[in-house]
Amino acid sequence: MQKVHRIGVGMGVAAALLVIIVIIAVTTGRGGDAVGPTAKPWTNVRLPESIRAVGYNLNLDIDWANMNYTGVQEASLNVTEKGTYYLLIHVKDLDINRTATTVTTADGTPVELKETFLGVEKDAKEAAKNDFYVVQSMNELALGVHKLTIHFGAKVQTSKLTGLYRSAYKKADGTDVYQISTDFEPVDARSAFPCLDEPSQKATWTNTIKVQFPADMDDINNYKIISNALETNSDTDEKKKVLTVNFEKSIAMSTYLVCFAISDFSSKQGKYTREDDSEVLLRVWARRETEFQESLDYALKVTPLILAKYEEFYGVRYPLKKLDQIAFPQFNSGAMENWGIITYRESSLLYNSATSSMKEKQRVCAVIAHEVAHQWFGNTVTMAWWNDLWLNEGFASFVEYYGIKNAEEDWDILNFFYPDEMVAAMDFDSSPSSHPIVVSVFSPEELNGLFDTISYRKGSSINWMMQNFMGQDAFKKGLATYIEKFKWGNAEMIDLFEALNTAAPKGMNVTEIMLTWTEQMGFPYLTVKIDDTKMTVTQDRFLRGQAKDGDVSPYGYKWHVPFQFIGQAMGEKGVYTSPIYWVKPDKPLEITLDKEFTWVKGNAGGKFYYITTYDTDVWSQLGTNIESIPEATDRTSLLYDAFSLAKTGKLSYKSALDLTKDLADEDEYVVMYRGLVEVLDAKDLVKEEDTEAKALYKKYVVEMLEPTVTDLGFTAKAGESIAVLKMRDLALRNYLKNVANETNKHVVTALDLFDQFVLDPTNVKADIRDIFVTITRTAILYDDDNHENWDFMWDLLQESEWEADQKIYIAALAKTNSTEKRDKMIDESFKPKPKSDCYRYLYYIAIYGGSEGLDYAWGKLKERWADYTLKYNSTSFSMGYLVEIPAAFDTKKKYDEVKEFFDANTDTIGTGLKTVSETLATIKTNIEKKGTYGGEIAEWIKDYYKNLI
Repeated sequence: MQKVHRIGVGMGVAAALLVIIVIIAVTTGRGGDAVGPTAKPWTNVRLPESIRAVGYNLNLDIDWANMNYTGVQEASLNVTEKGTYYLLIHVKDLDINRTATTVTTADGTPVELKETFLGVEKDAKEAAKNDFYVVQSMNELALGVHKLTIHFGAKVQTSKLTGLYRSAYKKADGTDVYQISTDFEPVDARSAFPCLDEPSQKATWTNTIKVQFPADMDDINNYKIISNALETNSDTDEKKKVLTVNFEKSIAMSTYLVCFAISDFSSKQGKYTREDDSEVLLRVWARRETEFQESLDYALKVTPLILAKYEEFYGVRYPLKKLDQIAFPQFNSGAMENWGIITYRESSLLYNSATSSMKEKQRVCAVIAHEVAHQWFGNTVTMAWWNDLWLNEGFASFVEYYGIKNAEEDWDILNFFYPDEMVAAMDFDSSPSSHPIVVSVFSPEELNGLFDTISYRKGSSINWMMQNFMGQDAFKKGLATYIEKFKWGNAEMIDLFEALNTAAPKGMNVTEIMLTWTEQMGFPYLTVKIDDTKMTVTQDRFLRGQAKDGDVSPYGYKWHVPFQFIGQAMGEKGVYTSPIYWVKPDKPLEITLDKEFTWVKGNAGGKFYYITTYDTDVWSQLGTNIESIPEATDRTSLLYDAFSLAKTGKLSYKSALDLTKDLADEDEYVVMYRGLVEVLDAKDLVKEEDTEAKALYKKYVVEMLEPTVTDLGFTAKAGESIAVLKMRDLALRNYLKNVANETNKHVVTALDLFDQFVLDPTNVKADIRDIFVTITRTAILYDDDNHENWDFMWDLLQESEWEADQKIYIAALAKTNSTEKRDKMIDESFKPKPKSDCYRYLYYIAIYGGSEGLDYAWGKLKERWADYTLKYNSTSFSMGYLVEIPAAFDTKKKYDEVKEFFDANTDTIGTGLKTVSETLATIKTNIEKKGTYGGEIAEWIKDYYKNLI
């Protein structure tokens, strides 16, 4: 379907949406002639600072049968600078009746207009992506209040899940049920109604929404409308089939946080009560069926615990009277933090205590904790522009761990921060195609590209680092100062650092330190050398692959680096932990040691964002004593550091692989996971023709995991920790895959469990919930030539209305070796109402289907490129998944093929543009690693087994 540009003038007043916008002009702004009669402000991406939003009254009148709408809106805008002639407002894909546009002063006096136009009509090239509707007055606008009235109409989106869009689910009887909701981040509010669609344009919103349902619709009493604020009045006219809801005025917020939802969902209610007896109304919403309503209990349980923790952590209360959380069967991302009405995809909010796994429970708790954290970082204080997105996402990703900890104390969730956040961030950030945390962005495609690992996980990691070198109490005090100073407004990164400086230890300049971490990409590796009683620590940039041409940094890729080490001092019990020292950008750190150590390890506790290497003797000591390192995070970071260094030639693969020899005795999940990932990655670097080495690595993995598989078995025991549950699933999944023997007793057990599941899906799934993913994938891996297991699971997918299960089934189905079955999955994905997101089918085939699945997915992506880009390239985050598919290739031929294809399709890549450069960089790195280290890795495994004889 071709996208139609729908801004026009041929709409009648009776069918129009009336927008009244109040504009206040003041005396400060961005340049003297910015909005004067000879200026062309519509050619700039940014609004002139002379226009400031204060408040909107939004009225929408929705025609449910035809999925279009009209309405009325009023707002107050603050405009600076004398000599203002132009009023600019964002619009996209809206039908505007220009002849009905008027401007009046505060007392109602009409303002004579010269013309109204779209910016793109005046300057097709320079204004093409700026989305401005421009109103020009005949004379200079007087300072004061003005009202801009715009009539417009629009269609509800029915082919994508952004803007003001329709979603759907099926009832048990097969009936389609529709919902209408919004998802505006970052710049889709303008596609729903005219507004000043920038994060610094905070305004209050008073919404009235009217829905005209079809005459033959008989269940409109089930329908509810919720928005950012509480409803003041709701009226259902059963005879006329009309539902009208009025809402209180919201507090000031950015346009991307505006939200309303219209559905037949039902809710469960609770409250968060403070010590002074003040309360926040809590409502959680989902489909009306019992299964979905019962799955809301967990969210209702943990939300008040998370709110309580954040009020203590931030030192500022949650400011609204209520918090709605609503689960949609179709949603563009995991969740969206709209102020007072958080929207989720179902798998991010619903937890079924009878059948959901612990992994699903952890995800639900984490997503809730993340989105609630945004009610402070993002909503109460909002970044001034998208270049500081990490102030939103990095802080939410960091603080969510404390929200989870307060809700689920026995999970020991802080132990997962280093492996889940820092490792993921450093993997991404060591690529030549990474970028600084703070970057300049303008177009919608660039804005969407910022929602990546750097904003989320590097952002959270440097917050973790700041907390550790400042001390938690000082860090929290600085955060409270920041939020109190900028609440209800906008801030920039430097504002945060200056607030932290007010609480930092004496002599510490947080701004000076942190600019080296935010304004240049990447991170350092530290080299630790010990010479008798002197430890010397130096820093260099860590980079996988070759730096891009023109890759320069204002800081010369040097950082202010906090350094702390642990070690076993000779003759002493326990492990010594050093104070925090600083490696400065301009000179090495020298430490005088008053102890002799059996071993030392840098980056104590994985607190800081870098990796560490050592001289040969220290590496040898660490290899001998790794089991003596008491903390799991330190053993994890040691493994990560060693293999990161090996992948860049700074340490031999032999030294890194030697650290994995005793993993069979490891009982900590985070350590086993890290070691297993690194061994499997090393195996993939062995050349395909070296079948002996490939087979030996599979044997090595099986022997590594067999003690854990035997010890933990297939059945969960009462009271097991989340780490044990994860360890069982990790060990079983990788053991069953690598043993490649259908007569193996553990494989037989797994297939028997699947057969039991076939006979009694509901009850058996409850018994194996925490290994259900492993059982389904094993069933496909060992499927017969008739693909009976695949066909059974395909039928389950078609019947399932539970999103978490749908994703599990698609991932398992993607492991098939049948081209016919893969084709069936792709055909299903393009149907009007597939069971999951269209991209997911292809993406899962690429990552779970082995080398054949990867080749198939890449071929299908090229073949159906036009179809995928029509769905995803405008403002959807999903395009990034698609263009990431070829990142696993590792040959020059494939690199050239991928580059040629993306170069030829640059104009249609849209939001995936940045990911394309990352994909190409990754393929280059894969080629270099395989060519350089594959032989050494193969030699190590052969020598290992030769020496066992």
